[in-house]
Amino acid sequence: MSRTGIILALIVCGILPPVHAAEDEDYARSRRRLIEANLPLTPEEAARFWPIYDQYWKELSALTARREAYYVELGNNFDSMTDEHAKRIVLEHISLEEERYRLLRTFFPKFATAILAKKAARYYQIEAKIQAAVNAEIAERIPLIK
Repeated sequence: MSRTGIILALIVCGILPPVHAAEDEDYARSRRRLIEANLPLTPEEAARFWPIYDQYWKELSALTARREAYYVELGNNFDSMTDEHAKRIVLEHISLEEERYRLLRTFFPKFATAILAKKAARYYQIEAKIQAAVNAEIAERIPLIK
């Protein structure tokens, strides 16, 4: 994925916030175009896929907002991190990842019914690439706890 793609993924996933709501909508449309470019769908498949995707994106966005709060808390407490605080932050992060995987598990049968399992698997590969790009950027930006 190109640097532009990584930045887009970061913005869409809430790691790099847009300047205002209009830009947020632009980024959501850009993410959708990225998926459209990599997931060939017939008009019939698209009519079934995109409503499911919109619901998935709504639920994923709620998790992303919580994830962003996690990183803000980590940053705000970086220099004064206690063992107890570190434990709480890590467990919250694990909980968010578990919820994200539950969301993926819940939506896969819906996607597989709408566009068949093979194309749903391709879509999940696209999502995994976006997530990997986001995680790589986060890893690069956040220093290790002292």
